[in-house]
Amino acid sequence: RGVGRGHRVGICLERGADMVAAVLAVLKSGAAYVPLDPAFPQARLDFYAQDASLSLLLTHGQAANIPRDWHADAAARTLNLDKLDWSQLPGGPLPPDAQLDAQAEDAAYVIYTSGSTGKPKGVCVPHRAVANFLESMRKAPGIGPDDRLAAVTTLSFDIAVAELVLPLSVGALAIVVPREVAMDGTRLRRLLEEEEVNVLQATPGMWRLLSDAQSRGS
Repeated sequence: RGVGRGHRVGICLERGADMVAAVLAVLKSGAAYVPLDPAFPQARLDFYAQDASLSLLLTHGQAANIPRDWHADAAARTLNLDKLDWSQLPGGPLPPDAQLDAQAEDAAYVIYTSGSTGKPKGVCVPHRAVANFLESMRKAPGIGPDDRLAAVTTLSFDIAVAELVLPLSVGALAIVVPREVAMDGTRLRRLLEEEEVNVLQATPGMWRLLSDAQSRGS
């Protein structure tokens, strides 16, 4: 689709392998990804798409929240992953391209604030900052190829980049936890035990869910 440096690509996907592949694909293309959580109201997603001037939207049938003002040219601006035959696509690395490859100061992703005090504001996070953050996290608290990390955070919260990209960058395992499991302390605790997870970052609210599940002995 010609996506490269300076472009912004919306990712409106349910949590799963396709979401991880989409994040990596956008970063490798040199563009910046813009998370569009399928659970958000359509009006908010429409605002994000317009404000970020999306060049392309990656989605699938279960989360096809196409911006309402796109319908005239939605086919050209949307890539539905359900309709791709992955087996027919080349699997080799992208060749270096000085014009398209991202540079240190180029945006890696755009995160929107909650908008609780007005309109949501898009914050562009550059590749330089992301690389520095991941390298710092690799050293402390530390993560290596034998670790198993549970990714529980919505892509619309920027700590998600540490949950998805950090483990893969060091050869560790990333377990993408479905939304409904992440919101249920009992199911989440069971998953952490069954998958032998030893790395987890979460909000105070999620730690409280896990603590409550532990105290119930469930």
